[in-house]
Amino acid sequence: MTLDPAVARRNQLVTVAMVFSVFTGFAFVLPFLPLYVRELGVEEPQSAALWAGVLIGISPLVAGFLAPVWGRLADRHGHKSIAVKALVAYVALLALCSAVTRVEQLLALRVGLGLFGGLGPLGLAMAAAQAPREDTGRAVGLVQAAQILSAAIGPFAGGLLADAIGMRRTFLVAAGVCALTLLLVLILYTETRRPREREREAASGGFRSVIALPGLLTLLAVLFGVNFIGRSFTPILPLHLQDLGVPTARLASATGILISVYSIAAAASATLLGRASRSRSPRRLLLLTLLGGAPIVASIALVPSYRAILALAVLGGLVGGGTLTLCYTMGGLMVPQGIRTTAFGFFSGAALFGGAISPSIAGLIAHASFRGIYWVDAALYLVLATVLVWGRPRREASPAASP
Repeated sequence: MTLDPAVARRNQLVTVAMVFSVFTGFAFVLPFLPLYVRELGVEEPQSAALWAGVLIGISPLVAGFLAPVWGRLADRHGHKSIAVKALVAYVALLALCSAVTRVEQLLALRVGLGLFGGLGPLGLAMAAAQAPREDTGRAVGLVQAAQILSAAIGPFAGGLLADAIGMRRTFLVAAGVCALTLLLVLILYTETRRPREREREAASGGFRSVIALPGLLTLLAVLFGVNFIGRSFTPILPLHLQDLGVPTARLASATGILISVYSIAAAASATLLGRASRSRSPRRLLLLTLLGGAPIVASIALVPSYRAILALAVLGGLVGGGTLTLCYTMGGLMVPQGIRTTAFGFFSGAALFGGAISPSIAGLIAHASFRGIYWVDAALYLVLATVLVWGRPRREASPAASP
């Protein structure tokens, strides 16, 4: 079915705005969960890091299990319907997070957020569905850039909010952002496929069709590893900065600035690499980013100051910020339209699993050294580059190939 260009363009803009807004709301609070854990009564730094790792990781872990299911439901019943359900749940659960009195209550709500955590893969599929096949990389790059930019603005604004009004009210602000996003989707997003057409396309394939795709296991392994690295710093970063001498009163804002600087560079990388994948092999570009990321991450373990980490964050964002974009672009070129959202559920599920276990492992490593995780990440970059080379399928879709 040929989409009306004006409708497709508006839907793409709404999708990018939805992803940006929701992830900005999440980023208001996510980097500062170690501080919220202390506010809830966990005082010892290593225990706070461990609890924060579990809290940060549990939502993507649950979402990773359910991402293919949400993708399958979206292929059958429509993108808009699933997006609305997820947004309603986010509003309620984030508001409840502001009222918890114990860390166990916060854990239960984080599990709830994971149950409705299909908006990430859904946003990617929604954007890709509106674009011609040769523009898959550009569409995915825009969504990824929006998600990364949310990590630039969210932590900075969230750090200021947390210092000014406290963590509890910051959760309420995040809920309000999701509520506004819900209205945006309800009013402006137009479902472009009829129910019978969706059911016919979805019936032509499913989980088995996705699993049978050539090169799937390699792509899932790289997605898992890339997001493991990307999420490994969150539970230990405020504590690492404190170890470097950043005053306690400035920890939230200093952490937010660092994440924001990295994210701005990473968003630029995602946009540029998404466009570059239209004329160049996404696999080759991905290999270069993996090889370039290893020495940068390793250097973070060695530098003695906040300013040095800030400089490395810029460099790391420019080199590695587009890795997920390239992975999703490769995946988008692998699958037919009828199972695209289901496939993105598998892709995002692998990434979510990596992000889910990463904070917990980082928290455990922090018991021995705040800097040990950087050496682990550098080694993992090299392993992933090796997997990407050895796991190349015999025939690979090109950006310009026809569906």
